[in-house]
Amino acid sequence: MESLAFGLTYAIGAGFCGIGVGLIGLGAMNAAGRNPEAIGDIRTLMILAISFVDALAIIGLVVALIIKFLA
Repeated sequence: MESLAFGLTYAIGAGFCGIGVGLIGLGAMNAAGRNPEAIGDIRTLMILAISFVDALAIIGLVVALIIKFLA
């Protein structure tokens, strides 16, 4: 049962983070299509937003490892 909790904890967190990264990329591509001159600013903001979302995925991994080894 613990391995199921570990798998689901990380899989759900990583899955939603993957969806979030996809939505960030979608928004960045839409913005770049509307305003190609601002591609540098858009790229910077996109990378910053993706790093925040990936931090959430890492937090999900840490929580999953805590559940696996300490519970």
